[in-house]
Formats: sequence, structure tokens, C-alpha cells
Amino acid sequence: MSRVRRGVRPVGDAAEEVFDNIERAVVGRVQAPARRSRRVRLLNRLSWPRPRAVALPTGARPAQQAFARTDFRDAWQMDLLPGMPEEPAAWEGVLRGASFPVAGRAGGEILLGRDARHLDFRASILVADGRVTLGTVVRLHGLNGRLYFAAVRRVHPFMARTMLRRTHRRLALAAPAAGEREWRRARSEGPRDPVR
Repeated sequence: MSRVRRGVRPVGDAAEEVFDNIERAVVGRVQAPARRSRRVRLLNRLSWPRPRAVALPTGARPAQQAFARTDFRDAWQMDLLPGMPEEPAAWEGVLRGASFPVAGRAGGEILLGRDARHLDFRASILVADGRVTLGTVVRLHGLNGRLYFAAVRRVHPFMARTMLRRTHRRLALAAPAAGEREWRRARSEGPRDPVR
């Protein structure tokens, strides 16, 4: 009997989600949304898309022009899912826990960064063409900067990918569902004339 229940449970979770989507499409919101089980949340977390390494996009002009000479640059990119924010300000939380000053804004890009005695860095968050890109540009100063960055360089790619993926997942799960977006669109357009 317990094997049958285990096999039926994922189907029940999916059915509850279907009913939630129907309620969103009709009413515009869900009164009491179904909560996903721990297993489903873990599978979702493990199967979430991973950022891919790309060259720093040419659209990231403030990052490209941040320094006359750069000692290190990298970029990680993910596709935006439907309903995700396309304003760069929504993505500022990528650098979680670190409050870096905004060094510049241009188009769909925010440039964060700080200058120190041993290195200067800029982190670029570019939202364009249905993608979000987290880029890093670093300029080193002297032996202290080179020694410091030799250690940081080993963990930087892992941390950048993890921060971008975590923020991407958080914003995607907080994005309005298709039913909510359709309901809002229909309300903003007003009643339609019937097609004859």
C-alpha cells in the first residue's frame, strides 16, 4: 500500500498545481496555493539550469570601459524565463550580502564595484536579449593584489555561478504565473469586442 501512495503522491502534487493554475487564470490569484513537497523542491533545485561561461558581452559597455587595462574578466549567463524581471535593478541582489556601490548604469546594465589598495573590481549585471549576464572585470595593484587574487581566482567562478543561479531561481519562482500575467493583461486591455 505504501508503494502505491508513493507513486500517487507526485501525481497529486501535479494535479494540485494544475488546479492552482486554473484558479489563477480565472480569478487572477490563488487563495491557498499548494505547497510542493520537500522531494519536489529538492528536485527543482537540483535540476535548475546552470549558468554558462560566455565572453563579456559587447552590450556591457560600462564594464568594457571600466578600466584602461584589465588583469581578469569573466562572464556567466542564463536565459530569462517567462515573467522574470527585465529591469537590471531587480537583479542587484545577485551579489547577496555585499553592498557594493553602484558605479554606473546604462541601458540594461548596472555596474557595481569598489576600489582598494590591492585591486579594483567591477561586477556588471546586464539584462538584454532575454538573458541575464553577470560579468566581472578586475585590475590588480602590485604584489599584494596578485597574491590575493591568486587565491580568490580559484573560488570566484564557483561563487559567481552560485550567486547568479540562486538569484535566477528566486526571481523565477517569485515571477507571476502565466495565468496571473494573462489575467492582468486582460484587465488592463478592458473588455474585448466579440469577433464575428
